[in-house]
Amino acid sequence: MSTRLSYIKVGQFNLDQVMALSVRDSEKHLIASNAEWLADAAHEPDALSFAIHAGPQAVGLISVIDPRVIEDAEEDFQPQHLYVWRLMIDQAHRGYGYGAAAIAFAAELARIMGLKGVSLTTMDRAAGNALPFYNSLGFQPTGRRLNGEVELLRDGVIAGDKTHA
Repeated sequence: MSTRLSYIKVGQFNLDQVMALSVRDSEKHLIASNAEWLADAAHEPDALSFAIHAGPQAVGLISVIDPRVIEDAEEDFQPQHLYVWRLMIDQAHRGYGYGAAAIAFAAELARIMGLKGVSLTTMDRAAGNALPFYNSLGFQPTGRRLNGEVELLRDGVIAGDKTHA
């Protein structure tokens, strides 16, 4: 990938681009629509949502949560790992490494925040799930299931990403 990525907090100036992003029809059962996602995020004050930009074009969306600021976080979060709440890459922008770059961004953000790594959950039992993608990035199952999804953990910085500015 030669295009450098930037991660810009979702706001009024990029909301239209973010709302226009979509996944394949075969994946719609795996992730909430961006409208639903951002409505949920508006009621989750501890979530940080970023539009993923390749140049001026939004190509995806990522939301993360620092578990240290959540009361009773140990039930649903790994306390020393930044939680990737949601990640999506637009169907027209797949295959360029943007998803891996977004996870590397989250890992670097975790490092900056003094956390050990990144955690997330994924719908491993649903058709077309993202488990192989996360496994390819070195995520390992913790043995826990949260809301019917497998919890995955990845310690440290994810090497090789030079795409975020």
